[in-house]
Amino acid sequence: MTMKWWLDDRWRLCVMQIIMGAFLCLVIVATTGSAVGAEPKIVIIEFHGMKKGILDESLEGLPHFQELIKGSRNDHAYIYIPDVLTTIPAASVPAIASMYTGRYPQRTGVVSTIWFNRRTHKVRTMISYFQQRINRILGKRGVETLFDYTKKTGRQSMTSMLMVTKGADWSLKSGAFFWGNASVLGFIHKGIWIPDSKYVDEKTVSAFLTGHVLSYNKSLAGVLEKHHRIPDVMVIQLLGIDLFSHYPPRDLKERNASMNEIQRYYTQKVLDPLIGRLIQALKKAGCYKNTIFFLISEHGFTKIEKHISDKLVDRSLRGEFKLPYGETTNSQAEAVIMPGACTKEIYLKNRLTGKWMDPPRLLADVKPAVDRVLDNPGIREPLNALVIRQYPGERNEGTAEHGLWWLFDWGIYMNSERDNDDFLRALRPLNELPDQFVLKEHVIRGLEYQYTSETAPDIKLINKKGCYYECDLDKYAHHGSYYPDDSIVSFWVAGPGLLSIISGRHVVTETASTLDLVPMVTFLLGMPVPEGLDGTNPLQDIQHRNAKF
Repeated sequence: MTMKWWLDDRWRLCVMQIIMGAFLCLVIVATTGSAVGAEPKIVIIEFHGMKKGILDESLEGLPHFQELIKGSRNDHAYIYIPDVLTTIPAASVPAIASMYTGRYPQRTGVVSTIWFNRRTHKVRTMISYFQQRINRILGKRGVETLFDYTKKTGRQSMTSMLMVTKGADWSLKSGAFFWGNASVLGFIHKGIWIPDSKYVDEKTVSAFLTGHVLSYNKSLAGVLEKHHRIPDVMVIQLLGIDLFSHYPPRDLKERNASMNEIQRYYTQKVLDPLIGRLIQALKKAGCYKNTIFFLISEHGFTKIEKHISDKLVDRSLRGEFKLPYGETTNSQAEAVIMPGACTKEIYLKNRLTGKWMDPPRLLADVKPAVDRVLDNPGIREPLNALVIRQYPGERNEGTAEHGLWWLFDWGIYMNSERDNDDFLRALRPLNELPDQFVLKEHVIRGLEYQYTSETAPDIKLINKKGCYYECDLDKYAHHGSYYPDDSIVSFWVAGPGLLSIISGRHVVTETASTLDLVPMVTFLLGMPVPEGLDGTNPLQDIQHRNAKF
């Protein structure tokens, strides 16, 4: 009688189902770490160059973004930050380095995309085949990244297409083959050798999910298979909207489409389907319910209203200053001028001592350069501000130097005799920036926290909105300015995993910063927020408010 129940097929089947169900639960927990109560996973999706408002004002037409942010049943918690400032000027490389370190460019050492080093006399560019220059600079300066902080707490991270990979356990990068294919497709679709934006983003998502040639083990599928876990922090950098905005299709250019139209078109046609694909893949991996998504951009975009020759400043200074050209090296030159977009940066040597690290003489070196620049109406017409570097405690020419920059009042100066006294009188405090700079406070901070002593130029020309130095007349739009369209982006923190930490839906009305990414991610993962960051954590106050109710 005691064994009769075991002989009953129905009971035997029921017991076997219970055993198999328990076994499968253990397998899921072991392989994905996604059981109820598991720590959240963070997925940062960086839409490179997406303007403010592109997602926010179009969600009804973006079903997959809407599912990610609000939930398929409209039950997700989320945090929306409509005003997020990038590091100013809004240039890609320094903004990326700052975003993943939480520090201003001056502290990361990655001050621009290209700059002149006064100590070594070398021009440094961050664009390289193996994409390791940013990481070497951060390593040399001892600057830790989000991925370093993650590793310290025993967590793991992976990145796809991101240049900042210091500390990441698995990083997928593009190569010559990838960009070669993308450029061929760009030529086929647009008639120019610019990488095809859709191809770039589709391949980036594919690489993140399943890898590409010889890199399966660095993909989500490979990590899951080999290490039986989902990385705690994952970053996908989607570059396509940046490429698409620089070079939109002919039909959009012909009808003079706005940047909002161009970016909304790309977001609907390309990005939204890719978000749907990502959601389905994470659901299949078993980690979607515990995932928190960060949707962010590192800068915005502005339509080019006026192209200015990139060599215009060089031509203006040639003759008065020896420029690096032909057999003249950087160390032998008297002025070095960097390629620029909204800005032009002029480095001047002290021509008396012949040393680059010596402050150039204010009247004998800086004034002649300013005069040459202002004598050119092609430079003067689009110019909005001209700032001149100070050297507190290093230079004494009868004018007190207490800050880092002067604003040069070139309007008054041009209507004067332009003698030495007129030049000195035109040196004004930086806070007298004209009203065209609606982000005046942030522009000042950007100038103060961009450069190191070895990398700071002596003269910086800042153009009006929409006026860019550019040799490529096919380029439709640009970034790198000090104006809101380039410098303010939107930021969402959403996904099903957020609800266990912060409930409800919140709009942060205060202006935040892309520097806040690191403290926010570490906070949501329950890690100690690193000390000494320039970013802050706007989520902590939201959690405290929730706790009160």
